[in-house]
Amino acid sequence: MENEKKKPDYSASAEKLCNPPEVGKKIAELHKAQNTLEILEGQRPAKLEYTVEVTQKRIADITAQVKSMVDAQGSYQDIESGEYAVKYRRMIKGYHIEPFKQAFPKYVSAVIEETINVKVLEGLFKGKVLFEGELKDIGAITESPTFAYYIR
Repeated sequence: MENEKKKPDYSASAEKLCNPPEVGKKIAELHKAQNTLEILEGQRPAKLEYTVEVTQKRIADITAQVKSMVDAQGSYQDIESGEYAVKYRRMIKGYHIEPFKQAFPKYVSAVIEETINVKVLEGLFKGKVLFEGELKDIGAITESPTFAYYIR
């Protein structure tokens, strides 16, 4: 049990995490189909090829249904059993040259090439020479969410 990997908790990043029971039932259906596929792939005689393809399509269909249900009803996570149907957000940063130039002209030659050199800028953050909040305040860094699904 010591080697057992800790199960993730998406409470902080999940969109509308409310564990709808319908999503839980659909995940159980997905797991059943995935287990069937695993068994079939282990056997793999030629006559089972059709069954494998049908099961793969069923898994794809159920996965699409789970995503649709999560969008409509909310994310689902059961950390203890390791079951997830979570739509989570990731923030994407955008770096903008003009506000940076205006606010921090003495660092322009070190940071700006054709775009802002993010590695150098992060070094300035680490060295506490500049602070990310300052750059967000002036519009030199913006963040926009992107979404991904984690279904297991």
